[in-house]
Amino acid sequence: MNSHLPVGRLAEALEAMPRERAWLFVVSATAALSFADSRFPDAGLAPLYIPIICAACWALGERAGYFVALICAFTAVMPHIGVPASSATALAVRVTVRIGTYLFVAGAIMSFRRAFDRQQHLAHVDRMTGALDNENFHLRLTGALHAARQSRETLLLAILDLDDFKAVNNRYGHAAGDRVLRTFARGAAQMVRRQDVFGRIGGDEFALLLRVHPADAGESFARILHERVSAVLAASERPVTCSMGALVIPPHVERDAPTLMNAVDQIMYEAKRSGKNAIHIGSAERDSNSGAKRLIYRHPASTIFAAYHEKYHTDFSVRNQTFAGSVRRAPTLSNPRYAFNPDATLWPFRMWGARC
Repeated sequence: MNSHLPVGRLAEALEAMPRERAWLFVVSATAALSFADSRFPDAGLAPLYIPIICAACWALGERAGYFVALICAFTAVMPHIGVPASSATALAVRVTVRIGTYLFVAGAIMSFRRAFDRQQHLAHVDRMTGALDNENFHLRLTGALHAARQSRETLLLAILDLDDFKAVNNRYGHAAGDRVLRTFARGAAQMVRRQDVFGRIGGDEFALLLRVHPADAGESFARILHERVSAVLAASERPVTCSMGALVIPPHVERDAPTLMNAVDQIMYEAKRSGKNAIHIGSAERDSNSGAKRLIYRHPASTIFAAYHEKYHTDFSVRNQTFAGSVRRAPTLSNPRYAFNPDATLWPFRMWGARC
């Protein structure tokens, strides 16, 4: 809805209003109008109940909207009860007209609300998979990180990438690949809760942000999640595997969305380089040895440093460990799609090997 118009601003205000406050507004407005109508019965104030019904339908939902419409219909005829000039037939007609009119208004508003909600949903999700699209995932991610910081919750951020998905498209066609994506997205969405954030951030890449309870269950939850989505993919029309990078974010660490996304992306690529169909799990920690505002992301393959500088510039460096005499290097991931924060500048990656 166009927020530049007065009705658009009013709809946004009603949408943002808590349910208890919306009920208070509807009840107060109905009571005030009923009092004025009883004091001035000849003023014809009954049509003013319609905006109240519209507000109730928009802010409180279908059942509450119809209930308020019925209450307003009976309240509108109360001043005419007991008036000598009003016959029983006239009173019955008045009640019937009010009920029919107000219920029709409520039904029209609810029909518009359902269409509006559907369009809002389609504007925010990826049409093929039903998951949040890249832009709206990052918007929800930023909001969820802020909310979890206020409530001191532990989070699990994960990126899942389908292994060799391009081969499915090349061998069986894009239609078969699309069905694999839809199967995966449908299975993953069934495993997350309403308050979690799930989105498609690339062609065959998906991301998840989950609240973890208890706080020390992040690693086990990540492994269970990978096992379940792998089972969904194995049962799909064209079975593929999945590589997953996960980052456990304790309450005490900084929560900058682009920084966290780049860190978990590197962890995911380490999982792919380790042989695919794998999961690597990292943990975000505060760097107590540095005087700067600095985070350390630890996982079995590497330690990732993310330093925050004065003007919110972000400098990433990866210190790789040595396995079986060779240095395992993570890929250079200067990916612009993770530079979602307009105030942040992604500096180039610097990599070096460090023996254990």
